[in-house]
Amino acid sequence: MNKSVRYLGFSIGFVLLFLVTHTAHFGAARGMPSTSVAVPVDEVYVPAGTFGMGCAQDYTGIHCDGDASPIHLVYLDAFYIDELQVTNAQYAACEAAGVCPHPLSDASVTRPDYYTNPKYASYPVINVRWSYANAYCAWVRKRLPSEAEWEKAARGTDLRPFPWGHEVPTCERTNTSILRPGSILPDPCVGDTVAVGLYPQNASPYGVLDMVGNVREFVNDFYQKSYYATSPYYNPTGPETDLGKYHLARGGGWYDHLILSTNWVRHDEASAEVFEHIGFRCARSTPDEPPVTPTPSPTPAPSDSGYFGEDGGVLWIAYPEHLTAVHIPPETLTETMTSELKISVAYTQPRSVGDLYGIDHFFTVDGVQSIRPVEMLLGFKNTGGMVAGTEGLYRLDTNTWVTDSITTTERSNGHILAWIDRPGMYGILGQTNRIYLPLIIRH
Repeated sequence: MNKSVRYLGFSIGFVLLFLVTHTAHFGAARGMPSTSVAVPVDEVYVPAGTFGMGCAQDYTGIHCDGDASPIHLVYLDAFYIDELQVTNAQYAACEAAGVCPHPLSDASVTRPDYYTNPKYASYPVINVRWSYANAYCAWVRKRLPSEAEWEKAARGTDLRPFPWGHEVPTCERTNTSILRPGSILPDPCVGDTVAVGLYPQNASPYGVLDMVGNVREFVNDFYQKSYYATSPYYNPTGPETDLGKYHLARGGGWYDHLILSTNWVRHDEASAEVFEHIGFRCARSTPDEPPVTPTPSPTPAPSDSGYFGEDGGVLWIAYPEHLTAVHIPPETLTETMTSELKISVAYTQPRSVGDLYGIDHFFTVDGVQSIRPVEMLLGFKNTGGMVAGTEGLYRLDTNTWVTDSITTTERSNGHILAWIDRPGMYGILGQTNRIYLPLIIRH
């Protein structure tokens, strides 16, 4: 679908999933292959692990397109990605080497000599087809990032809508378009591209710059609207064929407003040849880390049961207001041990549970006996009448809610991350801020 025009569909609520990978590595990677590019290239290391990809309609009230849902879990091997977008000078060196074709046009929207004028040498190269970008990355012994790699590099391991967090884009943070008071149409902050890396405050959790703003970016994947419904868990690379849609572009450009500048928006304009708004950056796999080959492979789509071996995996159930996931780390189960894990989520429990108050997020986990604990990843829309900061994960033990055998490692008003080592019924409970007064009836 063409996303040149969107309608702002705000909905109320918040869904937050904090996932398994918690370490971020900043800075440049050295020992890169020697090339003749005119500007040195810094890389950012993105560690291996699981993250939540996509969006939900009730997520932070920001519009979520159907092709960017459902939220699903993805495991990626570690990789490196360029800190900045490829510049005119870098691409010109590839052209001078006889490898890269000349851009389709030398002009940007407001500058007729954009590509040839040295004044714009450090600005992102535009007017290139996907094949041109692919040729450049191969020339520097890299590749275009996959769509999943791009999104993880942009958002990290939580479901933030923008690389820097939850604050909406501003002209001080990135080169984008904003809706000014009293205006109907978005107003560009600059009206054209700017030099790469000009806004250090738009860095992603890993330190990647300009993932939103300046220009959109080609990724390696073909576009398919419904791909997320069947996307594999391990290292997804997109559909095998283009289905007439060609390749994807990700991120927002200088003329994109709020709903076109999120970490999850997927642009298929690459097939509409609006190349004056699209650039790219390169990525590469880590040479010292073998790819993960899960046996058996975890179920790729949200499910309520799964069969796991020593490679572990993730099982989850997603609802508009709740997300319940269990992560079995590799080697939790021995080579001779397998486990069938089941999750069932119930919303029929009473909200008042003794002295505690529940948010209707109760679930049963069966089959978690193992040599090590497993990790629970819980996201929820709101805590209702619960006192902020008191929410926690409890287990039902002979009609009493207890926290024994539960180790909570992270908690916020939108997520809980905890380790459990036994099956049973669990729930998110806390103290209530509601006052109950006795009812007295007099004749």
